[in-house]
Amino acid sequence: MMQSNTHSHRDRGRISRETLDNAGPSRRTVLGWGLMTLMAAGCARVPSAPDKQSRTELSLLASAPPTVWDPAFILDVSAQQILQQVCPPLLSIDSSTGNLTGILASSASLNKAGTRLRVTLAKGLTFSDGTALDANALKANFERWQNIATTPSKPSAIDTLLADSASHPLIQRYETPTHNVLDVHFTRACFSFPEALTHPGLGVLSPASFRANETDPVTETIGAGAYRIESKATTTAAQREAKNTTTLKLRPKFFNERVSNASESASPSSSDADASTTEASTSSSLRAAPEKDQAPRTVSFVHTSAKISPAEWLASDHDSATHTDIVDAIAIKEQKEIAQAGLRVLHRDPHSVIYLGFNHDDEQLSHPAMRQAIVHNIDERELLKDHYPESTLSANGFTPASLGVQPERPFIREEKPTEELLEAAGYTGQSIPLAYPTGVRLPYLPRPEATAQNIHEQLSEANITTHLKPMRWDTEFLPALLKGEHTGLWIFGLHGLYRSPHDMLARLFSGANPLCNARLTDIPQRLDAALTIASPTERRETYKRIQKDLLTDLPLYPLILPVSTIALSRDVTRYPLSSYLEEPLEYVTLK
Repeated sequence: MMQSNTHSHRDRGRISRETLDNAGPSRRTVLGWGLMTLMAAGCARVPSAPDKQSRTELSLLASAPPTVWDPAFILDVSAQQILQQVCPPLLSIDSSTGNLTGILASSASLNKAGTRLRVTLAKGLTFSDGTALDANALKANFERWQNIATTPSKPSAIDTLLADSASHPLIQRYETPTHNVLDVHFTRACFSFPEALTHPGLGVLSPASFRANETDPVTETIGAGAYRIESKATTTAAQREAKNTTTLKLRPKFFNERVSNASESASPSSSDADASTTEASTSSSLRAAPEKDQAPRTVSFVHTSAKISPAEWLASDHDSATHTDIVDAIAIKEQKEIAQAGLRVLHRDPHSVIYLGFNHDDEQLSHPAMRQAIVHNIDERELLKDHYPESTLSANGFTPASLGVQPERPFIREEKPTEELLEAAGYTGQSIPLAYPTGVRLPYLPRPEATAQNIHEQLSEANITTHLKPMRWDTEFLPALLKGEHTGLWIFGLHGLYRSPHDMLARLFSGANPLCNARLTDIPQRLDAALTIASPTERRETYKRIQKDLLTDLPLYPLILPVSTIALSRDVTRYPLSSYLEEPLEYVTLK
């Protein structure tokens, strides 16, 4: 006989917003250490010893090497962190103000109807192959992005940006008024598109790198960023070796271009604008140029699965084969070890969500009462122990709380006892697979196996039987996730790639290759319609209603809003921390 669970679970595991505010001093102090003046509120600098020459090489610990070298096809955080140094998008988000700021474009604005985007490129920019980044090169990128997004047979990172759920193209035509101005005309209004230009998948490439079939991923990544690719990792290894290290080299010409444009953007010209542009969607300046003599000239990403603690990697001598300057995705236990070694840990503001996925086609999970019973017996507070900082919150919806579209606290934990729910679902103790990724360290999920074990144990206490199903991240888990082939339950997360609810909701429930099989078939159309709403307030309310309906259907369950953590060696004196992971390494300074 199954034991009855009669607890009231409506608020079980739900952590209030006050938790974050009460933890504020220590967390915000740490945040202040890592943020650049141009990107956030503070900057940590440690004076270099006067008799010691500054280092010129920066090293970072990463997981498996990228499976693609094309920003349009990035599917994991590791590839994003590498490629955005080489081929950044047009715009960035200022972490201190939330406003758009330019990387390659000095402005990007919509007309009042939301049907024409005008992009003004900074002047004199070049790709690493020496060719010019002008309006024609940018037009070639837009054309390629549109073709990729409307080719369902090739899942990409930008599927939901330039095509709706029926793969109807967003872009109608182009105009190039001047050599550095591109006008993009849409088939329908798209009021959130300027913010989408911060998406790392829209990294700008030299047309010379395009393949014969332009929708194929490029193999030679030629961008206009601060760095170029010197060598690519082919495997993982226990220590730092050539075969497991991706090396980037600084482009000297990059500084001349940025310094020149930064001085001009201080008093931007209005000659490229017109009276029909909307002020709220415009970036009118480039972010400040980094200091030429302080930027790392070489950046090495060491891809390893070695069972060595982050504190050991960071504390060892920088000439050692087991040394790195930066380790991302630090769990709370590891933070204690790092602190004991006298090293620093920085916390990013949360912009990710961890989910528990349900396969509605699974015999055990097809009944809503079964999904309710599972949700009813997961205490998110237990998931935080030994994994995440205290300021981590429970998730009320499928998107980060900072976007302001969370529905009211969802009423998805019923008062019915677990026994009644399981009886209604016809569940008699069958074991349900619980999949989780292995061989990876993700900023939003530093210890997947521990999170899975915790959920397994909590459900076992409620007489819901699961068996753990470890799956290699790059060869098993991620391919199954992208193809919608996971069975039973699975734990995964999404990092917000830019500041829009459409980003994560569309990736989960819309496009040609949604990650979840939601039974509410009108969700893709409702998401498409939200993009055409001019009023930001009305658009936010629309996203709230969509999330509320999805929570009733429970295609998956949002667990927590994780605070991701990064640790630095003693040699790193400044790091450009960003909640969006858009962290340009040319701004790092070393002793």
